[in-house]
Amino acid sequence: MNNVNGIWKQRVTEYTLELQKYLKYMFNDHLLFVLIFAFGGGAYTYNQWVKTLEPSFPAPLIMAVILGLVLAWSPVYTFLREADAVFLLPLEKKLKGYFTKSLWVSFAFQSYIQLIVLAAMMPMYVAVTGKGFGTFFPLLIIVLAVKWWNLLMRWQILRFQERSVHFTDSFFRFLLSGSIMYLILSGAHLWVIATIAVIQLLYVGYFMQVAKGKNLKWDLLITLEQQRMLMFYRMANMFTDVPKLKGKVHRRKWLDALLPNTMDQGKSYRYLYIRSLVRTSEYSGLYIRLTLIGAVLIYSNTSLIFSVIAGLLFMYLTGFQLIPLFKRFDYKIWVLLYPVPRKLKESSFQTVIMQALIIQAFVLSIPLIVRGEWLGGVIVLAAGCVFSLLFSRHYLVGRLKKMQDPLHS
Repeated sequence: MNNVNGIWKQRVTEYTLELQKYLKYMFNDHLLFVLIFAFGGGAYTYNQWVKTLEPSFPAPLIMAVILGLVLAWSPVYTFLREADAVFLLPLEKKLKGYFTKSLWVSFAFQSYIQLIVLAAMMPMYVAVTGKGFGTFFPLLIIVLAVKWWNLLMRWQILRFQERSVHFTDSFFRFLLSGSIMYLILSGAHLWVIATIAVIQLLYVGYFMQVAKGKNLKWDLLITLEQQRMLMFYRMANMFTDVPKLKGKVHRRKWLDALLPNTMDQGKSYRYLYIRSLVRTSEYSGLYIRLTLIGAVLIYSNTSLIFSVIAGLLFMYLTGFQLIPLFKRFDYKIWVLLYPVPRKLKESSFQTVIMQALIIQAFVLSIPLIVRGEWLGGVIVLAAGCVFSLLFSRHYLVGRLKKMQDPLHS
């Protein structure tokens, strides 16, 4: 048993160190400034929108759906590794304490998410219902109780291999979680709320009895843990190199028209960087996601100032997170054999980033043009082009110099 406790402490310590290792790059000074700026702008816009709400606005229903989704998403952090399917399998009966701690750690981590989501929706709830912010803490206690129920249910279902069981359980947990939150938020009769709570208790009780006769599905638990860490590594890879992350490469022949002529030596590095940006999933996916999110935000807000700021913000995030692409070929010996000056590498990368940001600026101006705001679209595009030039020819120069300086790497 002491060995099991030792394994638990070691895994949690290593996981915490892994998070700290990458979070210091993810939440650097530049990103914190952008996040504070974005949070301030978003909070102001949200506050102005809340003031326009009528009592007939379905705030309880919207909150119930959002909370239902967040509550139903309840992964259990097991910290298992591939070799555990062999070495820990004989100790399965002694691992009850290990997985109990996993549930509590999962609950602690995910409680922050519940707190943030509920706090973000409280102004809307107060404005529509007229109730005070004093209802926040009672609601938070209820939300956390429902979250614990979801985690208990999720753990029981992880003993089933069938995908249909997992899908059905997720749907029912969303339905029950959303229903009880809607009834509470809308002020339903206590006996109706109690009925849903009893159904939840019977639901988890039934599966706890059924799961007693089933062994742990080690392959499933390990796969889910690997997927969870892969998601975190993909996020971290937006800010720094992650050796444990292997991006997928796709041919994408239909984008070959974007590539320069490879017979021109002066365009060798441009060819490599454009090829990597287009074909590698972590870079192309990042570029597409940020562009689409920015376009949706611009389309959903009628303020021209907001559109310009949002456009520049997402262009900065894109450009900043594409910087690791510069060192992608540093360990490819055949690239070092190119008969071209080393300075060409920097200038080619700056050109590729500038072109990518200009294309992004054009896409971000489209929502305004679709709404018929041609002047606003031109302003967003012009501001984006100026930003692309300044970012690639000034800010990027200092960043690349620091990356190549061993004293600052």
